[in-house]
Formats: sequence, structure tokens, C-alpha cells
Amino acid sequence: MKDCTQSHTEARNQTVSGWIEAGLFVLAIGLLGFAYVVGHRIGAHPIAFVLYAMVISAVALLAVTGLGPDARAIVLTPQSWLIGFGVIGMEISYYLLLRYVPPADGSLLGRLMIPAAVAIGWIVFGRRPGNLSLAGAGIVCLGVAPILADVNAEHRTAIIAATAGCVLAFNLRTFAGELHPWNRRALTLTEKLRITGLVVLVTAASSIALAALGAVLTSVNILPPTNLVPTAAQMLHLPTILWGALVGSVIHTAMAFLSLSCVVKITSENFAAATAFTPVATLVVQWIAGMLGLIPLFAITPLLLPSMTIVIAGVFLMLWSSRRRS
Repeated sequence: MKDCTQSHTEARNQTVSGWIEAGLFVLAIGLLGFAYVVGHRIGAHPIAFVLYAMVISAVALLAVTGLGPDARAIVLTPQSWLIGFGVIGMEISYYLLLRYVPPADGSLLGRLMIPAAVAIGWIVFGRRPGNLSLAGAGIVCLGVAPILADVNAEHRTAIIAATAGCVLAFNLRTFAGELHPWNRRALTLTEKLRITGLVVLVTAASSIALAALGAVLTSVNILPPTNLVPTAAQMLHLPTILWGALVGSVIHTAMAFLSLSCVVKITSENFAAATAFTPVATLVVQWIAGMLGLIPLFAITPLLLPSMTIVIAGVFLMLWSSRRRS
């Protein structure tokens, strides 16, 4: 009887711990939005900043987990590169998005990745969603549409492009992760963190090398100047390097740990439910940082809170539908 009671207590503590970690993950995403706005304010180039953050985060993860004896095989797996470029592409797209919209609006626009995942799963993998799930996806789109329609018309094309980049990169990472043989076999948190670290390290380091090569070729006039490729000065910009290192070592590393850890403790469905509140957490962080003068005090449009409510309702309807079908 005592063992049964102790086991029940441990399970309850694990669940409580999982929900706390899910809450901290949502908060970390809010802090990431703040960090990206600061990145724009210090003049950090999107590619240089994100790649530095990703490399430092990967190194931090691998410093804890170690490389492991099969690191080379993991790195050479094609899905590893898809996951890595998906992670990097999503962060660069989100960083670019926050050049034009406040973090809370950007976080809300990013929720389009949820109905997009349903569509891709159906079209590409033949996973037909239930009617309630389709209704939920439609509600999410309905909630996001007013925000997208209300953006500055001058920047609407750039905002749509950055949002599409977030959506497509997120789903590239997600579905490639499902198909990754090593990731599918990983059972422990440490093993999943190790695979994540290896995947992100090799793709981010390779991307830094390509960006540096592009900067050199541009400086000797072999390549024409473009905003897409950072210059040598932007690659060596000390505030970019330092802020990228801080964001990568603290926020990105925490997000990787928290997301993988709490899924084990509270299930993927409950974690997804918690992340539905990401725009709310981002709005709170945005407001506090603005009040403290750390970033501009962005105006909250009348559409924002109703749109958030609609999107959260749509996500929960999709999750409820998924549970009914399982």
C-alpha cells in the first residue's frame, strides 16, 4: 500500500513538473520574441544572428549529452539536414517577421502552422483529419485572418512571405522529425537532446560557413550585394555575436530541453494545448518589456485579443477531435 501511495505521489509530481515546464516553454517563446526585437534594434543581420544563436545552443546541448558513438551516422542521415534547415529557416523567418509586426502579432500569425500541418498531413501523407479537426483548423485561420488583413499594406507582401516561411519551415522540421530513424528510436530525454544538438550543430555550422563565403565573395565583387547575404562587417558585428550567443545559450537551449522534457511528462496533446497560449505569453512579455523601455511600447489593436481567443478555441477543438479519434 505504501509503495502504491509513493508511486501515485511520484506520478503526480511528474505531472505537476511537466505542466510547469510547459508554462516555462511558453514563456521562453515570449522571451524569444523580445530577444528578436532587440536584435533588430542593435542592427543584427537575420542570418548571422540566428546562426550564431543556433550554433551556441547546439554546443550547449552537446556539452551536456556528449556526441555519442553514432554521431557521424546521425549527421549523415538525410532527415537530419531537413530538420536542421527547418529549425533555422523557422527562426530566420520569425526574426524577419518581427521586423514588421509586434511579437504578439507575429506569434499569432505563426499559429497558421497548425492548420498547415493538418493540410500537409492529409495531402502528402494521406492522414485525413476528422470533421471537428478541420473545423478547428478553419477557426484558427479565421482568427488569424483579421490580423493579417490589418497589417501595414506597404509591408503586407513581406509579412506574408515571412509568415509562410515560418509555417513551411516548422512543418519541414516536424514531418522530417517523424521520419528520422534515429529520432524515432530515441527513448530518453538525453538521447533526444543529443540528436537535436547534432542536427542543429552541423546544419548551423555549415550555414555559417556558406554565409561567410558569401560575404567574402561579395566583398571582392564576385557576387552582387544583396540584403539576403550578410556582409563581412555584419558577420563580425560584435553585438550580433554576443546577443546571438546569449539568446542561443539561454533561450534556445531552454526551449529544446523544456519541449522534450514536458512531452514525456504530460503527453504531446497536453503540451500542444499549453502552447496554444503562446501569443498570450508573448503579449505579456511584449507589454512588460515595453513598459520598462527595453523595446518600443507597441500598441495593442482592438482585433488582437478577440483573434487570440478565436485561435485558442480552434486549437482546443482540434485537440479534442484528436483525442476522440485516438
